[in-house]
Amino acid sequence: MTAHNHLPFKTMPAPAPLAMPTQDLSKPFHDQTTRLLKPERHTRWFRLMTVVPALLTVCVLMGIFYDWFEKDGFVAAEIVMLGLVGFSAFWVAISVAAGTVGLLLPQKRAKVQQPSSHRALDVALLVPIYNEDVAAVFARLSAMKQQLEAMRCDHRYAFFVLSDTRDEAIARGEAEAFNRLKHEGVGAVPVFYRRRAKNTERKTGNIRDWVSTWGGAWDAFITLDADSLMTSNTIVALSDDLAGKPQTGMIQTVPRLMGGDTLFARVLQFSNNIYGPVLGRGLDRWSADAGNYWGHNAIIRTKAFAKCAGLPKLPGKGALGGTIKSHDFVEAALLRRAGWAVEIDPDLESSYEETPQTLLDYVLRDRRWCQGNLQHLKLVNSAGFHPVSRFHMVQGAMAYVASACWFVLLIVWALLGRSESETVFRYFTDTNPLFPVWPQMDAVSRGVVLAFMLGLLLLPKIFGLIATWRTERGLKRHGGPLIFMASAATEIVLSVLLAPIMMVQHVMGLLRTAFNLDTGWAPQNRNGTRAGLFTLLRFHWVETVSGALLSLGIGLGVISLWLVPIAFSLVLAAPIAMLVSAPLRPLVHSLGVPSTRVLATSELLAPDPVIVAYESAKRSANLRVPQRPEAKTLVSRRPSKWKTQTA
Repeated sequence: MTAHNHLPFKTMPAPAPLAMPTQDLSKPFHDQTTRLLKPERHTRWFRLMTVVPALLTVCVLMGIFYDWFEKDGFVAAEIVMLGLVGFSAFWVAISVAAGTVGLLLPQKRAKVQQPSSHRALDVALLVPIYNEDVAAVFARLSAMKQQLEAMRCDHRYAFFVLSDTRDEAIARGEAEAFNRLKHEGVGAVPVFYRRRAKNTERKTGNIRDWVSTWGGAWDAFITLDADSLMTSNTIVALSDDLAGKPQTGMIQTVPRLMGGDTLFARVLQFSNNIYGPVLGRGLDRWSADAGNYWGHNAIIRTKAFAKCAGLPKLPGKGALGGTIKSHDFVEAALLRRAGWAVEIDPDLESSYEETPQTLLDYVLRDRRWCQGNLQHLKLVNSAGFHPVSRFHMVQGAMAYVASACWFVLLIVWALLGRSESETVFRYFTDTNPLFPVWPQMDAVSRGVVLAFMLGLLLLPKIFGLIATWRTERGLKRHGGPLIFMASAATEIVLSVLLAPIMMVQHVMGLLRTAFNLDTGWAPQNRNGTRAGLFTLLRFHWVETVSGALLSLGIGLGVISLWLVPIAFSLVLAAPIAMLVSAPLRPLVHSLGVPSTRVLATSELLAPDPVIVAYESAKRSANLRVPQRPEAKTLVSRRPSKWKTQTA
């Protein structure tokens, strides 16, 4: 047992400095303490099974449009549109292909056999927090601490609460909760607490400060977000796996969502629990030892991280400069560049995180992700990165760029109208030299194209549903066949309804980045932002106006009826956001339906003991720990400053 463990009730243990140099992205780097990695057997085949079908799918779709355009010869606008179709479809097709691999090859990858004498690890569980719900954070720690102390294993653990909180009232609550938690249980798993004087470089700087000051005493650390929850079995399994793989620097779990109390949160929770494992297994197969990192619920080898993953600041200011926001992708790429394997383990199910409760909170978080992922485009050509690491970074950015492409295609489709005589352009001028004479696509052809594109979007969902349906355990965990079918239908309908809204929000996120408007670092409201209809109308005004224009064109008979579902979703964006973000229990109670049966998952029907312990501890802590001083949660009225605020 290491020296710090005889002082379990100190605020922080004795310093154990560990150098964490900033990496030079212009020069390759290899950590001499690890050997060069050799590709796993069959890895290239899995990558071909993912990329080749995706490319073939795109070729088929582009072929349809090519036949349509070539009738009267090509013009520049048609070539651009053809490129947009292919570009947008590829990123959807790659998810379909990954889901196919995950569905057809569900078994685990071969694990390294753990020798009976493998070295026990000292593992720190890091919990960076920033103006969080004190009761919820420490209730999660209490539940995990109790489970770890009740479990016999060779590894040694300790929790570190790393606070970047600026609000003094919340900080006092953290100190009180820490003083109470550190004396709970038998003390076999100590808890430490540190609040930084300056929260420079956000979460990246918070972790780096711990590594540089105390990391030398710990073989590995597990990163936990403020809303993360993991069972002791999963924590120990990660530790065993890392101990038995000396060339592995990081193992990322695929977290399951929990805690959904609104219809929107339940949709995300059901979707994640059904489709996430299939996509996760596919991602695990084709990425192999060049996996990705999502910033939490992962175990990391401390010395490897310190030596290889020190992040530089990006040149410039605003949205794309300064601190690297989506640090996780880059840290994974740096570890892999240095010769450390980065793995994804989709089979460790008892790894959880909570989900935003409202569409508004989801969009605000997504804006930060948008800017962080777009920063990666400045880093993708960094020296020495593995090709798969580069692909992860590009794919993350393209999730937003592709939405802009779909939006442009939607506009073009709307402007084309229903036929040559029924087009929006006929209202401009009879002879418009800037507008090409588009070949007209008949209703059947349009239906085929729409069905093809919808099929691409729905296939990953279908794969997840099949994977759940084919096992008795899977159906039982989701309430049985009837409830499962009803939940699946509800999720698909609501996802289709919300997709156009998120498309427009992605475009707005891209525009904010293009105009260098930084999203800032506002604390996430994990309990859900309560907003009225007028606030939501201001927030979703772009969708509302876009939907109104589409509806007007459809009503005048110049825009295709195929766009009615999109127009419906956009024009009613604010009411939809209000409806799906309302508390679920009062609604279903009035209908006489148990709330746990709505979009049911195992986290609702048969929650893991760690979830039960967390919820119990939170109820108790709510009575004792001072909470955030927020009687009401509002949203700033300034469109360029949409951030969660407290009143």
